[in-house]
Amino acid sequence: MSIETDTPNKLLPHQLFHGTTWHSRLLPSVHKFAYPYRYWGINISALAIGQELPEVSIGIGGKNKIVRRLLSKGRLTKGLPLFSAKKKALQQFCPDDYLQGLPLQESNSLSNCSVSDNHDNYRSNPIQALNHRLSQAFIEQAGSAPTGDIIGMLVCRNAGIYFSPVNFYLGFDEQQMPSHLLAEVSNTPWDKRHYYGFALNGVDTEFCHDKDFHVSPFNPIDQLYRWQVKVKQQPDNCLQVRIAIDISDERGEVLKTGIKMAGVPMTATTIQNSLRKNPLMNLTSVTRIYWNAFKLYAIKKVPYIHYDEKLADSQQNKAPTPKEIL
Repeated sequence: MSIETDTPNKLLPHQLFHGTTWHSRLLPSVHKFAYPYRYWGINISALAIGQELPEVSIGIGGKNKIVRRLLSKGRLTKGLPLFSAKKKALQQFCPDDYLQGLPLQESNSLSNCSVSDNHDNYRSNPIQALNHRLSQAFIEQAGSAPTGDIIGMLVCRNAGIYFSPVNFYLGFDEQQMPSHLLAEVSNTPWDKRHYYGFALNGVDTEFCHDKDFHVSPFNPIDQLYRWQVKVKQQPDNCLQVRIAIDISDERGEVLKTGIKMAGVPMTATTIQNSLRKNPLMNLTSVTRIYWNAFKLYAIKKVPYIHYDEKLADSQQNKAPTPKEIL
């Protein structure tokens, strides 16, 4: 199966992804939930060459005397900022929020002067710095960097708060075929980040690897991840994306989780409609995470696993499976 497009070298658009994230635990207790989710699909390669994101505000005029007085004094003349990459807004894209802690490295062939100039440029241009960090991360994790666009499926700052369990970066080749995936994973209780990067085999790829980053306090470190990644291009050049991870260990399948998203062009209208439905997604996400963690621990009595603890050393190794309970 292949992606068909009349303009293979055309930049992929900035887009808004809407869909569902799900979490289905099988061991040691059954626990399932799914809820709507949103990613901001930002073409970081396009930003790096000057294609800006939309700046969206909502008018706040009307008959209110106080509002009219503020407007007449030159305040809030453009309304309340909803989405911006340049100033504070309800949703704000800040390049420095992503791939933190990755040092800027330069080729050994560059002179000391060139290295210094590039570092100064990155400090003054956070978009270029993020694009550079992405290339480095792809090379380090997947062995090569995308030769086409890089689309970030990102959670942006929401009311000044940045919180994202995972961001995905999709890399493409010159024909805009999917070629790379980078996952930026955060473990909520410990506030650490880890990166998984892979080469993709077109629109449909599966791969397995050992888990090497502790994410959930209810999962041991000695587990296996099996990824299924599907990326399809729609007629409007926006993407349909499904990323699923099945997690297993010596007990069998423990957890199934993932996202399924469809993109629409990022415009003032689609941004306003999306934020109208869920204006505070960061807050609702972290609330859901801790609420479900509370249910697992306090109600379903799933044993807590300490950081980097293995199954053999945990209380879960002694816990009865659902079959044994039945």
